[in-house]
Amino acid sequence: MITHVFAFFLNISPRLKRAVWKQLYQYLANKYPTQEWTYMNYGYEPSNQSIKIPLKEEEENDRYMIQLYHHVATAVDLTNKDVVEVGSGRGGGSSYIKRYLIPKTMTGIDYSKNAIKFSNNHHSVEGLTFMHGDAENIPLASASVDAIVNIESSHCYGSMKKFVEQVYRVLRPDGHFLFADLRPSEEMNELDTIFNAAGFEILKKELISKEVVNAMEAFHEYKLAFFQKMVKGWLRKPLNDFAGVKGSNIHKELSNGEMVYYHYVLRK
Repeated sequence: MITHVFAFFLNISPRLKRAVWKQLYQYLANKYPTQEWTYMNYGYEPSNQSIKIPLKEEEENDRYMIQLYHHVATAVDLTNKDVVEVGSGRGGGSSYIKRYLIPKTMTGIDYSKNAIKFSNNHHSVEGLTFMHGDAENIPLASASVDAIVNIESSHCYGSMKKFVEQVYRVLRPDGHFLFADLRPSEEMNELDTIFNAAGFEILKKELISKEVVNAMEAFHEYKLAFFQKMVKGWLRKPLNDFAGVKGSNIHKELSNGEMVYYHYVLRK
C-alpha cells in the first residue's frame, strides 16, 4: 500500500517527485552508512551467461549489480576517456568503472549530499571524484566529457527532457550517453522522442527486462537477509519493495511487462 501511495504522488507532480526521491536517498545514505551497501540497482543476469566477468572475492556479493554496470558501460571503450556518472548513488558503480574499465577520469554526480559524503568516505580511488549536482542542471562545462553513464536513476527526475538536454550539452562531439532504466511500457515512445529531439543518434536500444528479473530472483535470498538484518520496524516492507525482492511490486511488473527495462547507447 505504501509503495502504491508513493507511486501516485510521484506520477502527478514532477516537483514533488524530485523532492520525495531526494529525501529518500538523503535518509538512506544517512541512516544506513554501511560499506556493505554501495550499489542500488536491480542487477543484470543473462540467461545463458557462460563466462563471468572477473571480480575480486570481496565484490562477489555485488556481482549482479556490477554486471549491470559492466553491460552498460562496456558498450563503448572508456579507456583513457573523461567519464561522468549522473545519479551515482552510493558510489559503487563509479568505483567499478574507474577500477576496471580504466577511464582517465571518473566523476560521480548525485543530488543527495549525504550520498556524496558516503561515496567520498568509502571510495578512495585515484582519478575518481564525487560531487553534488542536479541532473537537470549538470554542474560541468559544455563539451567537457567523453561519456555519461546513467543507470536506474532517471525515473526519479522531474524532467527527463531537461536532463537529456543537459547530457547533450556536456558531451563532446561524438561523445556517448550510456543509459539504462525502467519505465511503464506505455512511456517508451516518449523516451525515444526525447532522445531524438535533443539531437542524439540512437546506436542501440535493448530490452533487458528479463535479465534484470533474472538478477532480482538470483539475488533474492541474500538481499532479503541483508535487509532483514539491517532494517527494523515498519520501514522493512517498503524497503523490500524498493530493493526489488522477489514478489515485490516492481518484480511483478517487470515480469509481466507492465514495466520495461531498456538499455540505450546514444551518440552526440
